[in-house]
Amino acid sequence: MSGPKTSSIDIEQQLLALQEEVALLRTQNKDLEERLKAHSLVNTGQISLINKLIDKVPFGVILMDEKQEIIHVNAAAGNILSTEVEKMKGQHCNKYFKDYDFYKYASIRENSSEVHLKQIACVNNDKHIVHSSFVSDEGSDKVIVESFIDISEIKHAERELLRTNKTKDEFLGMISHELRTPLNVIQGYSSLLEEELRDSDNDDVSSYVENIHRAGENLLQVVNNLLQLSDLTAGKVRVDYIPIDLPMVESQLQYRLEKDYLGSGNKLIFKHDDVEPFEQDLALLMKVLYELLLNGNKFTEAGEVILTSTVEKKDSADWLCFEIKDSGCGMTEQTIEQIFTAFHQADSSLNRSYEGLGLGLSLVEKIVNIINGYIEVNSTLGEGTVFTVFLPYSPLSY
Repeated sequence: MSGPKTSSIDIEQQLLALQEEVALLRTQNKDLEERLKAHSLVNTGQISLINKLIDKVPFGVILMDEKQEIIHVNAAAGNILSTEVEKMKGQHCNKYFKDYDFYKYASIRENSSEVHLKQIACVNNDKHIVHSSFVSDEGSDKVIVESFIDISEIKHAERELLRTNKTKDEFLGMISHELRTPLNVIQGYSSLLEEELRDSDNDDVSSYVENIHRAGENLLQVVNNLLQLSDLTAGKVRVDYIPIDLPMVESQLQYRLEKDYLGSGNKLIFKHDDVEPFEQDLALLMKVLYELLLNGNKFTEAGEVILTSTVEKKDSADWLCFEIKDSGCGMTEQTIEQIFTAFHQADSSLNRSYEGLGLGLSLVEKIVNIINGYIEVNSTLGEGTVFTVFLPYSPLSY
């Protein structure tokens, strides 16, 4: 027995159905082709737009593939590297950046896809470049983006500034030495005259000689500060640690500052905890405390300046703290930001109320840094100022 026969009508219906499906597929395929074409045009347009934007930026930009071979360079990059843009394409980036290896930098940042470098690389031995890199992996292919600027002019200006500063420091050192010799002579002879006139009845002459001696002391102090600033800047100051007893330091400060405080009508007060003897550079420590106490006296009228010495623990370490508190005129926040700058005065006018070159606090900060300490400042305008010096402390064991 044979199966049921398929009629020609059924076959025709099936062919029609297949033709409709083919037509539908062709329509869908055509639509897909149009969409793909449109998408390709959009991507091409986006890439073109991105490249145009990159070409307009004022700093150098290089796009690289994963092999670190250059695929696009903007005009600024070509100018900085003194190379034609077209010749750079296809070259490895280390041809233009010595020993360049993005992945080496990336491994330093624990394989981060973003690496911000602030590294100066020499290009052709005559240019200084600051550059940064990151990976763009938003598309199917990773692109390494390298951006950089030329700081050759800045480096040249920096070298010139260093050379000028060196010349200035050498000049200050020479002048200070030349001035100190005649000043020592003036101080010596005026001191002898004071001794000779001490028991005389000529008060006027005694007063004149005393004024000469005091003016000489002040000028000698300025010269010494200039010389010490020059030495500190040049790194010529050596630290000599010796055993120090705090009461001895206080008695020396009291003796050296007695006339200054009597002249201004201020009180110099010392307060301290039971601080065990310690090791420190005596000359540098005395200079720091002397300048801070002299500064407190200078900006205080008929008030008091208190030096408080304590031992405090910070970050599991012991610190010897010297707090110098005055009841003077105080400072603004703007003044506090500038007080450690050499030759700076809060009042820089020619008829300012306070004399001096503005060297004392600059010396203090430099010395404190040399002896591994730090200094803090708190001040309220019209109420006074507090300087606190923190120095590493380790008591001596006998």
